[in-house]
Amino acid sequence: MISQCSKMSKLKIIPSHIGNISDISTHIVESIKECDFIACEDTRVTGILLKKLGIEKKEFLSYTEFNQQKKTPYIAERILKGEVGGLMTDAGTPLVSDPGFYLVRECIEKGIIIESVPGPSAVITALTGSGLPTDSFAFYGFLPKKEGKKKEKLKEAMLRNETAIFFESPYRIDKTLTAISELEGERRVVVARELTKRFEEYIRGTASDILEAKWERKGEIVLLIYGGRIDK
Repeated sequence: MISQCSKMSKLKIIPSHIGNISDISTHIVESIKECDFIACEDTRVTGILLKKLGIEKKEFLSYTEFNQQKKTPYIAERILKGEVGGLMTDAGTPLVSDPGFYLVRECIEKGIIIESVPGPSAVITALTGSGLPTDSFAFYGFLPKKEGKKKEKLKEAMLRNETAIFFESPYRIDKTLTAISELEGERRVVVARELTKRFEEYIRGTASDILEAKWERKGEIVLLIYGGRIDK
């Protein structure tokens, strides 16, 4: 049964910048201002962002993958009482390889309005700048850390027809590129790093090409793999 709630009851899903603070739109700023409290991954990171944006300090609630199931009912109940809650992540759009699903589902079940504010996404930014097909793609989040499971996931992705997109650590990227090269040496790959920041770059080629290329293994990395199909 759907609960009755105040017309003011609302959960705002609010993106953050993925590199450059100028990624943040006026819509995002106004949405943050409307919130009575903000649930976020790291209260320090979100606090610094709000200070840079000139927004007065808000009440922050820590909301992580470790406490999201416990905190979700509390947040939903506060919104039901008439507050406007915000959900933010450290970078990019919440719920994309970040906590938030439990909260959104709970709020929907209780009849709370969900407002998803459009904004920065490393997934879409990397895809459109990659030069790989954009008409169909699959996002897998972070690859498994164990090499065996990682290779299984890569093989699964490479058997599909869509462009495959992963988040990867700069400390593991070489091992991942090696695994791709071992699976299929000629497969086209793109590494997008430091998106919207000063040293943003796209490294394109086969996995072997990229392994041999000179580029800094630093910063946030998005890995894109060409789908297993013939070019049109």
